[in-house]
Amino acid sequence: MRRPSPTVLAVIVAALAPSALAQNTPLNPTPTATAAVDTAGINMAAAAATEERAASTAERPTPTPPPTNLLDRVGNMVELHGYLRVRPEWMHNFDLGWDDLAFRNVGGNYANSQLPWVRNPDNGLPNLCSSASTDGSTIRVPADCTGRSQSMANMRFRINPEIHITDNIAIYSQIDVFDNLILGSTPQGYYTGGQGSPWAPVTAFSSTQVTPTAQNSLTPSITVSRAWAEVTNQSLGQIRFGRMPGQWGLGILANAGNGIDSDFQSHSDRIMYAARVRPLHLFLAAFYDFASTGATSASPRYEVGQGQPIDVSQLDDVSQYGLALGRRVDPAEARQRLARGQLVINGGLYGLFRNQTLSTEYVNADATTGRDQRTVGSDRSTPITTQALRRGAWAVISDLWFQILHRSFRFEVEAAFIYGETTIARDAANPGNNPYRLTQFGGAAEFEYRLLNNRLTIEFKTGYATGDSDLEGLNYHNGLIAPQRAAATSNTLFRFHPDYRVDMILWRQIFRQVSGAYYFRPGVTYAFVNSPGGDRLYGRAAVIWSRASEFVQTRGNAADLGIEINAEVTYQSNFRDTTLGDRPGAGFFASLQYGVLFPMEGLGPRLDERTTSTYSSFSLSTAQTVRGVFGVMY
Repeated sequence: MRRPSPTVLAVIVAALAPSALAQNTPLNPTPTATAAVDTAGINMAAAAATEERAASTAERPTPTPPPTNLLDRVGNMVELHGYLRVRPEWMHNFDLGWDDLAFRNVGGNYANSQLPWVRNPDNGLPNLCSSASTDGSTIRVPADCTGRSQSMANMRFRINPEIHITDNIAIYSQIDVFDNLILGSTPQGYYTGGQGSPWAPVTAFSSTQVTPTAQNSLTPSITVSRAWAEVTNQSLGQIRFGRMPGQWGLGILANAGNGIDSDFQSHSDRIMYAARVRPLHLFLAAFYDFASTGATSASPRYEVGQGQPIDVSQLDDVSQYGLALGRRVDPAEARQRLARGQLVINGGLYGLFRNQTLSTEYVNADATTGRDQRTVGSDRSTPITTQALRRGAWAVISDLWFQILHRSFRFEVEAAFIYGETTIARDAANPGNNPYRLTQFGGAAEFEYRLLNNRLTIEFKTGYATGDSDLEGLNYHNGLIAPQRAAATSNTLFRFHPDYRVDMILWRQIFRQVSGAYYFRPGVTYAFVNSPGGDRLYGRAAVIWSRASEFVQTRGNAADLGIEINAEVTYQSNFRDTTLGDRPGAGFFASLQYGVLFPMEGLGPRLDERTTSTYSSFSLSTAQTVRGVFGVMY
């Protein structure tokens, strides 16, 4: 990593750490470990590493003199981690046959599939394609303008700066440059709502890519996702405050999404206190989350970028209180136990309580979209009672996590339960309309058994999420509440965090998360090259069988959803095992992946529909994908 110029470093030091320089405080000399298994968003491995460094510093008889060179001082204080990745992907038949030309020719409609997949618009533009005949006339051929494949490549440059003021005080953040930017999506000449480039009036003549802006992209070039501080006291514990990652257990409920192939993350605006009883390996954390503040006084008309916005009302806030407690062996001791062939047992309980009294969502909802997110109080002439309704929502969320580690195997399980009550009333004059209960349960288990000096790994994963017989469809991603049958009094649909991945097609791409279903995933991994701290080249294959928890919730009113086969070959230089919370080793990462999905009755038409003229020609189509992930971690 090239060091910045002395002028830039001097500005950083003067702005961020004047007290550390003035007091000659020893600066943090080593990277902080990032935990793979966190505790309610608290990175216990990082906290343990911070405490160990503080303890070792305190035990030295004479402190090490601080570096005299400005570059060395800043180099010890500021750390940069992250990755750059590029992912080409090819996706074929992800409509599973619902957009087939023969099916549409007899009246079939993809909208009836209940699939939230982003439909290929090529299938709806047959009149724009033509072929020339021998006599020069133009003949419209619908099949010329149909497409069953979609392909693209995207990239992300992630920067995780760490500023270690002292051994006990640090600031962490996460910055993404070109976050999942589709390559080729901002060509010269492509501008929305305005004129194009004078050098390329249409993108067919573009000669370069330009920076993503509000004129040519939905996302900016740079996004800041997290920024939080950690202050540790050897005797009193640790406090954290800011926007920080949320992670617990396997990640089916709260998932930090820090992997190089991750797309979704849990962020928490949180104030937290954490303590450890090190001799017993116990931890305790209590925190308050600002889950949602509702309307604020922020306005684009007044002092943009300056001033302090005010939370207009407390009644529309979503407040969340949390507690996490359990047992976790320090990473250093865990390594020693595993090396001796002993067991390492970790586990804990993660609990949340959240509530909201009023809500501004779905007030005066648009008849077409069903959405209205107006800011309460923005119109001073309108009484606030007409801009809010009584939500009366509350929920208790509990999540139990348990882990057993051994030199030759790993077993881990997580189970989450959500219980609460709310109302979906859309009429402020009738706040008690249609109240219903939330009773949802989800769980996942993973088992790995290693053989042949850790080269061969036998894997088995399974998970379960409760379904809801009063809902039509397994998942919705159109911004609306899933359609519910009349007189429904409860909602029991549990959805896994979308970054907890079990396959490549059905749950990762089409439905975007495991919901209302259970699955079985046996697999095997073999490392052709396995050098800890060096190169690792391995192959992996898995079979995933998915079934709906409530068969009436599926499109075809059948439990079987599909069988998927996944395979990959992955290479990683400077490999480091992250099971105990170590940060992935800096180096090159490359993976080539293939997946094929064989859809089953639950994803097709109902049995009674198959006898009609429209659906008699319907046939489920096999979906396939090829993915590549190339990255450099630092």
